[in-house]
Amino acid sequence: MNRLKSLILLGSLVAFFMPAVSAALPSHFGDKVENALVCRSEWSTEFWRNYFRQYLNQPVRTWGEAEWFNAQKADLAGNPAEEVFVNLPDSGALMVGALIKKPLAEVKKNIETRLGVSFVALAGPYPRWLSKFGSVLVEVGPEETKWYCARWNLGNRP
Repeated sequence: MNRLKSLILLGSLVAFFMPAVSAALPSHFGDKVENALVCRSEWSTEFWRNYFRQYLNQPVRTWGEAEWFNAQKADLAGNPAEEVFVNLPDSGALMVGALIKKPLAEVKKNIETRLGVSFVALAGPYPRWLSKFGSVLVEVGPEETKWYCARWNLGNRP
């Protein structure tokens, strides 16, 4: 009997001190995030903060008026996302986005092919592409692209 108690105690201790293993992302994760990124869904800061915390745990950092989460290479229109972000509650923007470690041309092609969304180049000091729904692609570096949807809070939204 003492041996059985010892094994149970040892098993409990091992389970307690083992690092938590991240669960796989739910099957709806990519679809929900893609819809937000192409500005085709209603959403709120509170929804995305809770959603990302539920499936991605706590943010890895807070930077640029946003909370950034490890995206666990979630597939977003054929692009493995490194990180996803959502604006802070007191930000002047309502924004959700993803950071993808692929060149902008490849990310753009995947989105256009898989989601049927087209982008046009915007004039300006750095490469940006805009869809008719308001989705934006920005070249962060030669091998990195930011994809986001943003709405500015003009005081007429809760």
